[in-house]
Amino acid sequence: MRQFFSQISKSVFVLIMILLYQAPSFAENSLPDLVNNQDERSLSNPSYVLGQYWFRKLNGSTGLIEFPPAYNYLQQALSQIVPSTDLYNKTIDIALLNSSQTNAFVIPGNHLFIYSDILRIIQDETSFLALLGHEIAHLELNHYERSLELQKNETSKTLMLLLAGVAAASAGNGEATSALWLGGIANQQENLLKYSRSQEQEADRRGRELLIDSGLPVSGMNTLLTALFKQSMGANRIEFLSTHPLPKTRISDAFTIDQPRSVVFEPSSDHFLYFRATLLAYRSVMEGDQYRSFLNQHISDEQQRIYAYALSELLTQHTNKATTTLTDLDRKLTNQFIEYLRSIVAIAHNDHAKAAKIIESRLTLAPNDLAFRYLESQSGAHFSFLKSAQDALGYEKRMVYRNNIATARRQGNLASALYYKGQLEFARGNEHIAMNLINRAIRMTADKHETQFLRTKEEFSSIISAERDQNLN
Repeated sequence: MRQFFSQISKSVFVLIMILLYQAPSFAENSLPDLVNNQDERSLSNPSYVLGQYWFRKLNGSTGLIEFPPAYNYLQQALSQIVPSTDLYNKTIDIALLNSSQTNAFVIPGNHLFIYSDILRIIQDETSFLALLGHEIAHLELNHYERSLELQKNETSKTLMLLLAGVAAASAGNGEATSALWLGGIANQQENLLKYSRSQEQEADRRGRELLIDSGLPVSGMNTLLTALFKQSMGANRIEFLSTHPLPKTRISDAFTIDQPRSVVFEPSSDHFLYFRATLLAYRSVMEGDQYRSFLNQHISDEQQRIYAYALSELLTQHTNKATTTLTDLDRKLTNQFIEYLRSIVAIAHNDHAKAAKIIESRLTLAPNDLAFRYLESQSGAHFSFLKSAQDALGYEKRMVYRNNIATARRQGNLASALYYKGQLEFARGNEHIAMNLINRAIRMTADKHETQFLRTKEEFSSIISAERDQNLN
């Protein structure tokens, strides 16, 4: 079970490596128009086609963290910054990956990845917001696209190597990851390395502006860069510094650029602290029996540690132990993280009555809370079809699909079960399986749903066609 959270589909990794050999034609056919598109999330934008393709593949990884409250917090944190950007499309899709590698990055098409291990060195919310500001700045400034324009063949290979590194990182293969990342970067020409350093300074400065424009403290940028600098002095170079060079001028900028200063201490929100505890709990699974030692080292608050212990124990299928650990948690403490964990532990322990009580209490306060609506069907308390909002993010769509699969099966509606299973498989990067399931659903239905099924098939076909035009499948 522990390996479940540290492995990735070998087929994804192999596919990436195969595409490395196709990089020259990929660059020739796809790169020239990368910058000249306004909507960052349109199929007419080659950047988006590339980014959403890899985003879906990585969402099929077993290293993907599926804990909705963590995504809710990250979405809320981004919503504080993104409105201040000049992005035409302000939707940023997000993925949390469990890995012993320390990284965070964006890829074209407004996709953001956060690795669980980076929360070891980010200990307060202002630093985390600074990280988000920096990464969003990379998107706004079109840094990947500009690099691809300057060094078409070489940089497209590096992007492939970067994504191969993501696959290896999710598999827990540290040596392979470092070799791929560092090998890709080392093969670049010197002017690209200098450009990358200038991009980092540009992203720091723009990220700082975004924090100011959003009314957020900028002190976190200094704290973040200082923490990264300390890591760079250690024996084990973190992956974030392989993809985000840290020259001395970046540190100098952090302390010399005029910036508003607050005399008031900015405490981290309760939601951030439990977001951090959640990601560290996932990360601790990789430490085996030493998971508590790892969490003791990185979480100072006792209640947050107990929460993380219980989540780690649940992830490794020690349900009885997780149930016992939760009894040590202060009953007066309540937030979406704690209530979600209590619910899924109760479900895993087959205490559906307890889970239903927690879920009902939560939905009384927040009737539209998708995470707990989803848990209703998982607990067997209530079955009903859910709809995805037009601008729903990937993690929200996956909850809706899983809920609707369970509901359709409960109702004996095989066609709808196949249809929603097809949507889930497509979201996880399994296009061929998805299309087969959708086609089966279409053949089995003759009711009002046929039009909906056909429309989804057409949508998937358009995406696959756009990817084929870029030699992605």
